[in-house]
Amino acid sequence: MTALLEAVNRVLYERWDPLGIHLVEDALPDEYEGYAAGVLDLVLRHSSDEAIAEHLGRIEDWWMGLRPMPLARRVAIAAEIRAAVRAAE
Repeated sequence: MTALLEAVNRVLYERWDPLGIHLVEDALPDEYEGYAAGVLDLVLRHSSDEAIAEHLGRIEDWWMGLRPMPLARRVAIAAEIRAAVRAAE
C-alpha cells in the first residue's frame, strides 16, 4: 500500500471507524482498506470536505447498512484525512 493510501486508511481506522473495529482486541487495521482508494481519489481531485463526508455517509448507509454518523463529524474526519494525505506527500 502506498504512503498516501496508508495515511487515509489510518484515519479511517482510528477516527472514522463506524463499526468500532479498533475497540476489538487483536483487530487488524485493514478493515476499511477497501474504501481508502475511493476516499484518496476524492482528496486528490480536490473534492470538498463536505463531498468526502457525503461519500463516507454513503459507505455507512449503502455498504454497511448503518445510520450515517452526523455530517459535522464526517466533515471533521474528511479534514483529518486531507491533512494526513498532505503530511504523507
